[in-house]
Amino acid sequence: MLFYSFLLINLRNRFLFFMNILLPIVFLILFGAVFGKQQTAPSVAFYSDRDVIIDFENWTKLSNIPTDEEIKSSPYDAVIIGKDGKILVFVKSNLLQIDYELQVFKLRYTSKGSTIPVEVVLNNVKVGKELTSLEYIMIGVIAISLLSVGMNAGVSIYSEYVRYGLFKRLSVTPISSLKLLLSSASANTITGIVSSFAVLLLSKFIFGANLKVSLSQLPEYLLVVISSVLVNLALGTIIGLLFKNAAQSAAQIIYTIFIFFSGVYFPIDFLPKALRFVSYLTTPRYVHLLFQKVYNIPVLDDFSFYMINAAFIFSGITIASFATRKFLRSENK
Repeated sequence: MLFYSFLLINLRNRFLFFMNILLPIVFLILFGAVFGKQQTAPSVAFYSDRDVIIDFENWTKLSNIPTDEEIKSSPYDAVIIGKDGKILVFVKSNLLQIDYELQVFKLRYTSKGSTIPVEVVLNNVKVGKELTSLEYIMIGVIAISLLSVGMNAGVSIYSEYVRYGLFKRLSVTPISSLKLLLSSASANTITGIVSSFAVLLLSKFIFGANLKVSLSQLPEYLLVVISSVLVNLALGTIIGLLFKNAAQSAAQIIYTIFIFFSGVYFPIDFLPKALRFVSYLTTPRYVHLLFQKVYNIPVLDDFSFYMINAAFIFSGITIASFATRKFLRSENK
C-alpha cells in the first residue's frame, strides 16, 4: 500500500511530475535540437616522408610514424601515413567522412614524388563502439532525470513530509523503517524507469537516436537505474537533513549546478581548469559513465562498473535507512 501511495504522489504532485517526467522531455527536445545535430570537423593526424603541406581544419602533422598502440590510443578520428609511395589510412571513427581531404592529400603526396601511382590502403582500427553527440546528450538527459527523481524524493520525504507529520502518523503503525524505505525506493525506481524509457522512445522518434536497450542489456540498464535513484535519494536525504525548511530551494540550486558541472550536457573543457574538479563531485557524471558502459562504450571495465553500482546502492540504503529510523524514533518519544 505504501508503494502505491509513493508512486501516486510522484504522478499526482505537479512539481514532482514536472521535474521527473516533463522536464527531462523538455531537455531532450531543447538539447537535442540545439546540439544533437551539430557536426565538428574530424580530427586527423598525418605523417609524410615527403614535403606535404595540409591546411585543413583539425589536421595535425606528425614528426614520426606512430606505432599501432599509439594510433589506437590517440585522440584523432584517423591517422594517415604516407611512406615509400604508399598511403596508409587508419580509420578509428565509424562516422568519418574525409574522402575529399584524402584525395587532396593523395594528390599533394603524389606531386612531391615520382609519377608512379600511389596506393591507398584503408585500415579500420577497432576501438569499441562510439556514441554520436546526440546519443551522448540523450544519455545525459536520462542521468539528469534520475538525479531529479532521487533527489526530489529524498527532499520530499525527509523535509516536507516531516513538516506535514508523515513520520508522526507512521510511528503509531506497525510499519517498519525498512518497509518504508523499500516502498519509497521502489516507487521512485519505477518513476525513474518510466522517465528514462520515455527519453529513449522520444529520442528515437524525434531525432532517430539509436539507444535501443536489448534484452541482454536490460539487467545492467535496470541496475544502473536502481543505483542511480538510490544514490540521488541519499543526496536528497542529506539535503533534507541539513537544510530542513529550505531543502527544496537548496535542492534546485544543487540541481542547476550539477547540470552545468557534470559534463553530461556541456563538455568539461568549456569550464575553467580551476572548476573542472567539481565534475568529480556530481552524481550524473558517474551515472553517465555507467550508462555508456551499458551501451558497450569502453569507458569503464567490468570491475569498476559493478563497484560504482554497489557503492551507489550501499550509500543510498545506508543514508536513507538512517534518516528513516531517526525520524520514526523521534516521533515515538
